[in-house]
Amino acid sequence: MIQSINSILLLYSWIVAAVLILFLFLIGRFYELKLGQRSYYQLFLIPLVLFSVATVWYTFFARDTTETLLHDFVGAFWPDLLYLAGGLILIVLCYSLHRTMMGGKG
Repeated sequence: MIQSINSILLLYSWIVAAVLILFLFLIGRFYELKLGQRSYYQLFLIPLVLFSVATVWYTFFARDTTETLLHDFVGAFWPDLLYLAGGLILIVLCYSLHRTMMGGKG
């Protein structure tokens, strides 16, 4: 029962994060379509996919050395690597979007 609740909360928290990334995607799209400034908004889908795959992996498939399911954000190498790659890509994209929004001054 507790593991099911933990899985639901894990999925819920990453759904909220996915919605926030979608807002960044839409902001970048707005700047590109309305203002004609290249924002590379399509690249925001990369961290979204990486985070989604890692979350599903942790929720349903990640196991520790004793073959019990992991219900935490750490402990499995590949999902952690996906989180790291998605986070680094998201940092670079947010900085690029910030520079685009500030006219290259930020």
